[in-house]
Amino acid sequence: MRYPHIPWLPLLFYPALPVAAAAGLLLWQDWPPALALIVPYVPWVMALIGIAICLMYQRSQTMALMLSVLVAAAAWPALAEQAPWALGPALAWWALAYTINALWAERSSVLLDLAARLGLMASGAAAIALAGKEGTADFFSTLAVQGALARLGVPVEALAALLATGLTLTLLLLRYGRPQQAGQWLGFVCMAWALPRGAQHPVELALMSAAALTSLCISLAHEGFHMAFRDELTGLPGRRALNEKLQRMGRVYTLAMADVDHFKAFNDTHGHDVGDQVLRMVAAQLRRVSGGGHAYRYGGEEFTLVFPGKTAAESMPHLEAVRRAIEAYQMRLRDKPARPRTDQAGLRRRGARSGRNTRPLRVTVSIGVAERGDALRAPEAVIKAADQALYKAKDGGRNQVCSYGARRRSSAG
Repeated sequence: MRYPHIPWLPLLFYPALPVAAAAGLLLWQDWPPALALIVPYVPWVMALIGIAICLMYQRSQTMALMLSVLVAAAAWPALAEQAPWALGPALAWWALAYTINALWAERSSVLLDLAARLGLMASGAAAIALAGKEGTADFFSTLAVQGALARLGVPVEALAALLATGLTLTLLLLRYGRPQQAGQWLGFVCMAWALPRGAQHPVELALMSAAALTSLCISLAHEGFHMAFRDELTGLPGRRALNEKLQRMGRVYTLAMADVDHFKAFNDTHGHDVGDQVLRMVAAQLRRVSGGGHAYRYGGEEFTLVFPGKTAAESMPHLEAVRRAIEAYQMRLRDKPARPRTDQAGLRRRGARSGRNTRPLRVTVSIGVAERGDALRAPEAVIKAADQALYKAKDGGRNQVCSYGARRRSSAG
C-alpha cells in the first residue's frame, strides 16, 4: 500500500538525535574512563531493546537489520585481527545484505521470515570464508576491481556496494517517506562511516553502531505512533490524535465538522476506489486550510478542523475558503468502455485522445462550526454542537458552512 508522506522534519529529526549525540561524543576527546568501558556494551543493550520492540510490532525486517548491525560491530575487530583480507568483501556483502533486507517486504510469519533473512546473510559470510584469501582475491580480480582506488582506504568492491546501498535507501526514503525508511537510512549512514574505520577505532565503531541501533528503535516506535494516530488513507491525524489535542486546548478555540456531501452515492455509483480518491482530495484541501487550522479525519467521510485561539467568527472566512476550494476542484473520472470486439477497434481506441473518455466529478462538503465557550466547556460538548450545526447545513441544502446557534447560515456563493 502507498502510504501518505510525512513532513521531512519530524521524519528525520527524532532518529537523528542519537546520531547527533554519538557525533558529539566523538568530538569530545576527554572521555571519563568509565564511559570508555561502558560504550562497547551499549550496542548489545540497544539491540535487546530493539528486538523486543520488533517482536511486539511483528517487524522481522527491522529485526534483521538490527542483527546485521550488531553482528558487524561485534565481529569487526576480530575479523580485522584474524582475517584482514576479508574486510573488503565482508563490508561489500554487509552493504548488499542490508539493501536486500530493506527491499524485502515482510510476507510470512515473523520467525520464518527472520530465519530466511538470517540464512541469506549467513550464506554470504560462509561463501567468503570458504573461498579464503586466494579465492576471494581471484574473484575480485576477475571483476577487474581489485586494488582500484586503494588510496581511499576502502576496497573498491566495498565502496561500490556502499554507494549502491546508500542510493537505494535514499530512493526508498524519497519514494515512501516513512519513519521506517528514515531509520534504515540513518542506521546505514552510521555503519558506512564506522565499519571502514572499525579496525583502528573499535570504540568509535561501538558508539556508532549503538547510534544506528537506537535510530532503528526510534523509527520503529515512530512508525507505531503513526499507525495509531494517523489515518493511512488520507495521511491526516486520526480521531485519537484529535481527542488528545482537545484535552490540551486552551479556553478559546473553534471546532468544525466537515462531511462530504452524497458520499454514499459516490461509492455506490463509482466504487470504493473513487470514494477513496474523493477522501484523499478532500483531506488534501482541508490540510491547506488557512488561519492556523488543523485538519483531522474523524471517521468515514467526516473530518474535523480545529482553530486554536480563534472564535467562530474569526474562523468562518477560512472555512468558507476551503469549502470553495473543494467545490472548485476538478476531479475527472475515466469511463470504462466495454471490451472492443475487434483488434482494429482496440487500436483506434488506444490511438484516440485520452481526454475524450473522461468526465468531471463534482465534490462538495457541508461544514458545521461551534466555538468553545461558557455553554460549551467540555470538548465532547463542542463536538456535539458542531455536529448539530453540520446537520443544519445538510438540511439547508448542503455545500455550505453553518455556525452553531447562528440565526442564518453562510450559504454557497
